[in-house]
Amino acid sequence: MVFEPDNRLKQKMMKNGSVLQFMYSASGAGKGLAAMGGMLIVIGAALAAALANTVGTQGAVKLAAAMAVPGILLLILGIFMQQKKERGWAEAHIKACGLTQQDLRQIDQEFQKPGTILLAMDKGKDTNSLKRMGFITDHYVRFPAIGPCVFRLEDVVACFYTKKYLCQDGGYDTALVAYFVDGDTGILHRNPPEKASIAIVKAIGERNPRIITDHFFTYEGEAYDAVKEPEKVVQLHKRVYGKM
Repeated sequence: MVFEPDNRLKQKMMKNGSVLQFMYSASGAGKGLAAMGGMLIVIGAALAAALANTVGTQGAVKLAAAMAVPGILLLILGIFMQQKKERGWAEAHIKACGLTQQDLRQIDQEFQKPGTILLAMDKGKDTNSLKRMGFITDHYVRFPAIGPCVFRLEDVVACFYTKKYLCQDGGYDTALVAYFVDGDTGILHRNPPEKASIAIVKAIGERNPRIITDHFFTYEGEAYDAVKEPEKVVQLHKRVYGKM
């Protein structure tokens, strides 16, 4: 799904000052610990209520406490770990995506402009779904995923959807694939929704016509397979457009 967010939705995604910070909070070990702690507290309370008539009020309280105490500790630890992770959102994007502080500021500025579009694998628009979306601004693209995965549009060499992604067992998967000029970084979504993937590829290709959007293509009489020969595709892009 590809759509242009209205100002209200943009404000929601930038409530802490940065859309990248908002999206980076989608995951983390701290969330898992906090959820586990909350479950222990709820389960302890439910068991105590169910067994109160059997073990007595005092026994029920002890049972609830025995599960609530570690649950509370896990909850506190999880919240602390998640907050610590989220504070490092800028450093994570700089390290993983090769961006600078100036890039991060520019991304947030561009995100607020008209013409920004969101890229989604499904039709959900709740908070968790929004955090997993991608987006395209004037000069940057974020692919739908969890974690930092924002790149300069000019650095995208290829982005394509294929039904012929060769697996190790000799069969095929469908896939959404992207390559970048550094030759080392890549994006791979196995078995993504076909309609959404095709729309995402089209949107990215329209923003940068230099991006290769086909699995199989021919250039100057030579055939290319972008899945089997990613290095060859990257080198072709560099040769044609001079990006070194």
